[in-house]
Amino acid sequence: MSVELPRDAEGREIPLDTVVLFSRSGEAHNIVRWIYTTDFETWTESNMWRAIAENHRALDPELMYLTPPDSWEKLEDDLGKIANNPGEVVCAYFGREISDCDGCKLESCECACSNAYLRDVIERIRKLRGEDE
Repeated sequence: MSVELPRDAEGREIPLDTVVLFSRSGEAHNIVRWIYTTDFETWTESNMWRAIAENHRALDPELMYLTPPDSWEKLEDDLGKIANNPGEVVCAYFGREISDCDGCKLESCECACSNAYLRDVIERIRKLRGEDE
C-alpha cells in the first residue's frame, strides 16, 4: 500500500516536516505531529491524514492552508504598496525592488509585467468573491 502526502485546501502537497498550517481565516496552528489513520482505527475515518496541533486538536489538512489564504485586506495592502512606490507599480505590488526580476513570480511570463500584474489582481478578486470555485 502506498500512502500519498496530505494535501491542503488548495490541493498542494504538505511536507510532513510542516510545523504551521493556517485556517481559512488566516489563524496559524502549530503542528506537533502527523497521524495517518488506518483501517483498524474505528474512532475516525480510515486512510486519512490528520495534523495534531499543539492544543491536541486533530485538524483535517484538506481544510487548512500551507500559507495564509488571501483576503480582501491582503489585496488592499498589496495595492497600497503602489501608492508608496508610484515609479514602479508592478515591482511594488509583488514586494520586490525595482527591476529585480531574478526569482520574481513574473520572471517566466512572456507578456508585459503590467499585463500580468492586472491579471493577478483580477484573479485574486475573482477568488475572493468565490467565482473560481
